Amino acid sequence: MSDTGDVIAARPSVGQRLENSIGPLLSLLVALAIALVAGGAIIIGYGESPAVVYGAILDFALTGDGPGYVLAIATPLIFSALAVAICFKAGMFNIGVEGQYLVAMVTATWAALNLGFLPGPAHVAVILLFAMIGGMIWAAVPGVLKVTTGAHEVVITIMMNGIAISFVNWAVNNPLKFTEAAAGTNVDLRSDRFPDTALIGDLGGLFGYRSAAKMSWLLILAIVVALIVWLLMKRLRLGYEARAVGSAPGSARAGGVSIGAVQIKLFLISGALAGFVGMQQLLADKGYLPGNYLAQLGFTGIAVAFLGQNNAIGIIFAAVLWGVLSRGESALQIRTDVPREFVIILQGILILAVVIVYQIAKRRLARRQLQRAGAEERALEAAAAVAAGTAATVSEPDNGTSDEANA
Repeated sequence: MSDTGDVIAARPSVGQRLENSIGPLLSLLVALAIALVAGGAIIIGYGESPAVVYGAILDFALTGDGPGYVLAIATPLIFSALAVAICFKAGMFNIGVEGQYLVAMVTATWAALNLGFLPGPAHVAVILLFAMIGGMIWAAVPGVLKVTTGAHEVVITIMMNGIAISFVNWAVNNPLKFTEAAAGTNVDLRSDRFPDTALIGDLGGLFGYRSAAKMSWLLILAIVVALIVWLLMKRLRLGYEARAVGSAPGSARAGGVSIGAVQIKLFLISGALAGFVGMQQLLADKGYLPGNYLAQLGFTGIAVAFLGQNNAIGIIFAAVLWGVLSRGESALQIRTDVPREFVIILQGILILAVVIVYQIAKRRLARRQLQRAGAEERALEAAAAVAAGTAATVSEPDNGTSDEANA
């Protein structure tokens, strides 16, 4: 068989697709309820009211400039989670998004500082292109090694994350070192400031949020990219091949799918997505590459991908939820006696609850669909038996009439 469709199950019915779509959403809501109840017990242990604490978190996140901060936090997490999810569809765990976006920040910084002769929109587009190239180069290494040598991508990407950290430190101390300081002036370790043509415009002002929220047009890009990834995974050939490789690699190979080619393509796409992760702090927040850059976005993206169940649309909502909780840390410090680490605990409980509830729901859904398929098969067998009996009944008089005519 050479057709990829031969190794992929037939498309489900409309009812089944609706069930597959609503099921994860309900699972996420149930998991959120479990996390809130468990978090409430912890809050009571601190002698606080769960209603007061949760109310403070929501108030900081949803009033005033709160939504601007929340969406600014969610923007890089959408890119990071998408980079993780697209590899996970094929059964690969790209834990190297952290290193890939760090390298992308270096290549993007070079483009920002050396290509300032370009007009604004073109300059920003080229910077984003260099960021994608940097992420793709760093992601190509574990992809190629996995395909050619069988090396596990988790081990390779963990090692390359450490190399990427050292690479950024070297770049900031050498080719991208700050050169604009006057004699005797001390500045933080960073690159030169980017020209205005390299900066992303503020989006929050359109909604009345202050520029301090750093809500940028990258949010729109993140949503568009998420929709493209959803289309890629659900409607295009590479998405079908990725799911086939992830669920049944043996059948995919028998069906003519080049597993190695699919894995390398997905790693390259993942690296390109990872390249966007650091652009929020480079082009919308700082305007330069800082030595004390915001780290751990790649690892946080893994958690957001789990919350969104590796679905591109679900990842958008999961990133926003993560942004709400992250913004709520300030509320805990100002309005309650609960330590800010409570948010980290709540995020951990939420992830565990999502994983457990989703697996339970997935098994129940698979069992119902199997029962439905069995019922449909029995109905078809019964219909075939009735049709066969009717045909036999109709043919008997015909045979008798024919015998009488012959006599």
